[in-house]
Amino acid sequence: MSDLSAAAAYREAIAVAGVAITLQRVSGYAPNVTTVSAVSLNALVRNVSLDAAAAAQSGLSASTPGAVTQADRLVIVLADDLDAAGFPVPVARGDQIVLPDASELLNVIRVDPYKRAIAGAVEIFAAGIS
Repeated sequence: MSDLSAAAAYREAIAVAGVAITLQRVSGYAPNVTTVSAVSLNALVRNVSLDAAAAAQSGLSASTPGAVTQADRLVIVLADDLDAAGFPVPVARGDQIVLPDASELLNVIRVDPYKRAIAGAVEIFAAGIS
């Protein structure tokens, strides 16, 4: 599979199964948080499954579910879409993602720009904010 076909596959997947999200760069600490930049774009959003074989903390048995909660999400965006929208890259820990209809606010926990780089995509791990 070439770079071009991998990128085309991601673009097609986002066109078919993607949702419109708002990605926000925020500054400050609660209760004085301000939005520095906000862009809307389409992304793949998936629930993160529990890894029952992984312990949540060291010292716990393998039968204890991993430290993933129901509000954790895997979000995949295209780097070209981030650039076109004018979002200040790279996506960073602490950025926020608003899912469609403001139904859920996620806080970016980890970003892996290399895992899906061959397809021009950025993988974001985010957790729900209660």
